[in-house]
Amino acid sequence: MRIITDMDLPLKGGCVLSLGNFDGVHIGHTALLEAACKKAKELGLPSVVWTFGEAPLNVLRGKSSLKYITGSSDKIRLLSAVGCDAVYFADFQQYRDCSPEDFVRRVLVRDFGAAVAVCGYDFHFAKNRSGNSETLANLMRSSGKESLIIPPVIKNSVIISSTLIREYITKGDIAAASELLGRRYSFVLPVQHGRHLGTKIGFPTINQRFPDYQLVPAYGVYACLCEIDGVYHPGVSNIGVKPTVTDEGIILCETHILRFSENMYDKEVRVLLFEKLRDEKKFSSLDELKAAVAEDVRHTVNYFQMKC
Repeated sequence: MRIITDMDLPLKGGCVLSLGNFDGVHIGHTALLEAACKKAKELGLPSVVWTFGEAPLNVLRGKSSLKYITGSSDKIRLLSAVGCDAVYFADFQQYRDCSPEDFVRRVLVRDFGAAVAVCGYDFHFAKNRSGNSETLANLMRSSGKESLIIPPVIKNSVIISSTLIREYITKGDIAAASELLGRRYSFVLPVQHGRHLGTKIGFPTINQRFPDYQLVPAYGVYACLCEIDGVYHPGVSNIGVKPTVTDEGIILCETHILRFSENMYDKEVRVLLFEKLRDEKKFSSLDELKAAVAEDVRHTVNYFQMKC
């Protein structure tokens, strides 16, 4: 997938331009992007995504204000899977003071050559969010261009949104989040060195640290699958701060991968969360912790046997 930078502007030849944050690239986003790709194919133009490199809320209020469901690499992968040809990651500071008229005529039409602009029904843009989807449609029309305004996608009587999916994930309702994402919720992070305590109690683990920008699921123990070199391995993930063995407060995903012993240090592993087995707990001894992990493994084996 092509990554467009400011050095590539203005784009030559025109495009169909999808506008939005697209955090999580959920099934509502997919509906919008598929409509854009269909229109682009009809016109013989590339389908380009215009999104922010950093969420405006984080620029305005601080980097930790909004946690991301997906990082940039996953977003690129998912946009490409839908069929988009290119993506531009905008710097919010560069565009924050644009009027609606300037944004449409200078940025969309002149810089990106947008023959069609595509956005959601609740899209806002320009300084102080002064433009909405209706504003966009009117300004594109006055510029001799088209627009597509995509209605909300509703599932189980609720409008699908990144906000709702974040709420489900932070509550530990992975099944509900996955349904709205249209795929199993997952994250990919590098494996770091730990204290090797898991090995000492008979359950070696891989340790992955959540970056500040990453949304963290509800603390607890989950049945999971780990994707390693295209192969999925069942495992047990503890997400939290490991209160039995440390008071450092560092948030980690610590995963025991069943029947797996390869060295994964400094490699990236994708963890797909499934059922939450229990809350994170501070045990009174390592023996009590060991017994709990053994029970977690038993539940995980049963869970995946029932799913197969």
